[in-house]
This record gives sequence, C-alpha cells and structure tokens, in this order.
Amino acid sequence: MTDFQYYFHQLPCFNCKKTIVSTDLGWLTAAMKDDVIAQIASIIAQDSIEPDLSVNVTCTKDEAREYLLLNFFGYSAEELVNQVEAEDEKEVAELMEEGNDVVIFEHEIALQSCTDCDTDEVSD
Repeated sequence: MTDFQYYFHQLPCFNCKKTIVSTDLGWLTAAMKDDVIAQIASIIAQDSIEPDLSVNVTCTKDEAREYLLLNFFGYSAEELVNQVEAEDEKEVAELMEEGNDVVIFEHEIALQSCTDCDTDEVSD
C-alpha cells in the first residue's frame, strides 16, 4: 500500500473566517497533503473562502486506486488489504483505464465552523 494517511489541518472557520479550526483533508500521501495545503493557502489568500473548497490531487496510477477507495468509496486502510468488494474494484478499474500514468482528481475540503459560530442562539 502507498503511504496514505488521514490528515487534518488548521483552517479558518467557514462562517466567521477568523477562528482557526481543525479540518479534515481526507486520505492523502504526504506529497499530496503539501500540495493540497498550498492550493488552499492560495484560495484563502484570494479571500475566496467558501464552505467547500475544491482542490486538485495528482496521483500516479498506483496511488489512484487507493485514493479512490479511501476517499470516495469509504474504505479504511485495513480494508484495502483484502476486503474490497469486487464491484468497487471493477468500478475503480474502469475509471483508471481511461487515464494516463498520472491522474488528477477534484478533491473537496469541507471547512468546519468554530464553536462560537456553531452555537445556536435562541431568542424569545
């Protein structure tokens, strides 16, 4: 298995855009994580903070299978070893046969809200 890990990163609250909160980036390799963080920094620098940020993740064909199974099919790292359903394996293979040696996926990052913005104020 490629060296995928589940990463989190400190990003602005999608509501107030000031408070920094832990946001999950998903299953990535260390190189993918660095690239994703650079893309997010560029988006934030342009003051384009939306609740969902879209970045590109570049994978080799070998990485792409695991990337898809981990991020889009919801498998755990342990399940990739021998518990992938044949139907999912087939769907991933079909997606991969169209690509080159390098595959680029659109990767969504859902920003979180901070505790101040997360509380619902009840008015009488």
